[in-house]
Amino acid sequence: MSDHDPNRMQTPTPRDHNVASMSELMPFRSSKIKLWKSPLFMLTVLAAVATPFLFALVGGAMDGQNVQTRMASMTLTGIVGVFFLLMVIQLTVFLYVKPGRSLWIYMLTFVLVCAILFTPLAAPYFILFRQILPGNIDPNAQYDFITMFTKMLFAAGLMEELLKATPILIGAWLTYLAIKSPSMQNNVAFKLLRVRGPIDGALMGVFAGGGFIFYETAFDYIPRYANDVLRQTNDPMAAIAMGMLLLLPRVFGGLVGHMAYSGLFGYFIGLSVIRPKERWKLLAIGWFASSIIHALWNSVSVISPLLTYAVAIVCAVGVVGAILKARQLESLNVGAAPLETSGSIVVNRAAHPAPAAPYTPPPQQQPAYAPPPAAAAPTPAAPAAATQALALDIDGLIIPLRAGGRVDPGAEPALAGRGAGVVGEVVAHPTRPGVLGLRNSGKGLWTARLRDGGVQTIEPNQNVRLAPGVVIAFDQGLIGSVRALG
Repeated sequence: MSDHDPNRMQTPTPRDHNVASMSELMPFRSSKIKLWKSPLFMLTVLAAVATPFLFALVGGAMDGQNVQTRMASMTLTGIVGVFFLLMVIQLTVFLYVKPGRSLWIYMLTFVLVCAILFTPLAAPYFILFRQILPGNIDPNAQYDFITMFTKMLFAAGLMEELLKATPILIGAWLTYLAIKSPSMQNNVAFKLLRVRGPIDGALMGVFAGGGFIFYETAFDYIPRYANDVLRQTNDPMAAIAMGMLLLLPRVFGGLVGHMAYSGLFGYFIGLSVIRPKERWKLLAIGWFASSIIHALWNSVSVISPLLTYAVAIVCAVGVVGAILKARQLESLNVGAAPLETSGSIVVNRAAHPAPAAPYTPPPQQQPAYAPPPAAAAPTPAAPAAATQALALDIDGLIIPLRAGGRVDPGAEPALAGRGAGVVGEVVAHPTRPGVLGLRNSGKGLWTARLRDGGVQTIEPNQNVRLAPGVVIAFDQGLIGSVRALG
C-alpha cells in the first residue's frame, strides 16, 4: 500500500508538551475557560472602567472653577469608590462561601435593597417604625442609654433589618410555596430569589447589607457631612477631605456592621426553610438578634465609645459563625464537594466518642518461672456496614435504588410520560459505607422533605441523601417516597 493511499487511517501527531500551545500563549482565547462567568473577571473589568473615571474626577475636584464643580466631583468619587470597595468585600465572601449559584443571584438582592431605598417603597418602613412606633430621634436631644437604645431598636434595628431582609423573606416565602406546589418551581421569581438554606440566606444578607451601605454612605452620609464642613469652613477642599475620610470607616465597617447584621438574619431565614417546624421561632430569633446588636452599636457610645469595639467583635463572631455553620450544614449533603476550611470546620467526626477502655487491675507479682501464656484467640473483624435495600415509590410504581442505578420516570410506561426530563442517578457516599444519595441529573429543580422535617432543594448535579421516610417532589409534579425493601 502506498504511503499516500487516501484510504489509509491517519494517526494524529502527538502534541509536544514541551512546547506551549496556542491557548497557553493566548489564554483569553481558550475554549476551556469562560471569562464572563468569572467573578474575578467582573471585578477587574469594573476596575478597568472605574480607574480612569476616578482620575478624571480627581482632576475635576482639583481644577474646578467653582465650588459646585468640586463638590459634584467629590460626590461622584464617593459613589464609585463606595461601590467598588463593597464589591471587593462581597466578592471575597462569595468566593470563600462557594454557594454553587451565580453571583448575579446575590447581586439581585443588592439591587432590590437599593430599589426599595431609592423609591417610595421605603416609606411604609419609616412611617411604621419612626412615626407610629417609638423610633423618632431628635438629633439635638441628649438621651440616656436606655432611651437611646430603645429608640435605636425601632429606628435602626427592627426597621432597617426588616427592610434589608425583605428580598430574602420573599425568596423564602416562594420556597415555602414551591414545597407545597412543585409547579411553582417554574416561576421566574422563584428561580431568581429562592432560598435553598442557610448558605443562601447568609450570603443574600451580606449583599443586602452592601446595598444598604451603598445607598446610605454614597448618597446620604458623604454628601451631608461634606456640605456641613463646607458651610462651617467655606473650604471645598476640607469638605472633600471629610467626605473621603468618612468613606473608609463606613465601607470597611460594613463587614461588622450592616453586612453582619443582615447576614446573621439571613442565616436564620435560610435555617427556617430547612427547619420548617420551627419557622416562626427561627425568624423571630434572627430578626431580634440582628436588631439588638444593631441598636447596641448605635447607642453604647452614650456610655463609652470604647464599647463599640466589643459590639464590633460580637458582630464578627456572629456573622462568621453563621457562615461557617451554614457551610458545615451544606457539607452534610451526600456528594457535597470537600470543604477548604483552613481547619475552621470539623468534618467527618464520629457522632459518638469511642467508649473508654475498661479498667484493668495491675498485674500480680509473677513467679520466677511461668509457662508461656496461650496465644490469644484472634478478634473477629467487625462486619462491613450493610447497605439497606431501598426503593422509590412514585404513585405505586416501585423503583429499586442501588448504587450506580438510574431513576428515569419518563421511561416508565405506567407513568404515561409524566416524568419526562426527570433523571436521577443513585450514588454511594465516598467515605460512609451504606449511605446512598440520589443525584439530580436532569434540568429541573427537586425539593425533598427529610425525615426530621427539614427541607432541601436539589438543583441539577446536586444530591439528596436517601433514607426511608424521605419524600422528594420532582419536576413535572411527581412525588416519590423512599421506603425500605424487605
